[in-house]
Amino acid sequence: MKKTFLIPFSLTVVIVLLITYEMIFYKNWQTAFLLLNLFLAWIPLLLSFLIFFIYKSGIRPVLKSTFMMLFGVVWLFFYPNAPYLMTDIIHIRTNDYTVLKDHVFVYSFKFLPWFELAQFILITFIGIVIGFFSLFIIHRIFDDRNKIVSWIFVIFVSMMSGFGIYVGRFLRLNSWEILNIFSTVKGFEFFKIIEFSSFFGIIWFLIYLSLYMLDQL
Repeated sequence: MKKTFLIPFSLTVVIVLLITYEMIFYKNWQTAFLLLNLFLAWIPLLLSFLIFFIYKSGIRPVLKSTFMMLFGVVWLFFYPNAPYLMTDIIHIRTNDYTVLKDHVFVYSFKFLPWFELAQFILITFIGIVIGFFSLFIIHRIFDDRNKIVSWIFVIFVSMMSGFGIYVGRFLRLNSWEILNIFSTVKGFEFFKIIEFSSFFGIIWFLIYLSLYMLDQL
């Protein structure tokens, strides 16, 4: 359990230092928004720690089930914030990496764009790490009861994550604005929503499955 915290925490410290460095020394706040997204991604991981602690505690079964269900619902709403970090890479300004020289586009040697590229790569990796550990903890709880149900749960959460990415990226809604989805989604084509959500849900499931299998080696 210690590595489950130390790995994402260490990576988070690094990305926070990089973003802070850019803001202080380059007076550039272009990647500052990643700090909020990173904070939101940490919420489901911390909730998974809390749920696992309750699961292993010796409190009365009725209270244990009640607390786990309550925090579990909150965890499910906030969980897509972790895989959502993968999509922040779309903010890379591709034009910053090339310059026109002698009628030919060549790569620019300016440091800042490459510095920001490293940040986006790292934030993507952090999203994968946080998302994996958070789901893995909850998966273990279900796995103790029923292995088949536990994997059905993982698939369900993956699909919900795909939908959560759609909601955050296109509807621009946060986890606590979940009730506004039904009033916002009316003007959109449902097939495209299902297509996008399913695609990213499958991608996230494959990422989780790959890391899970590596952990079992």
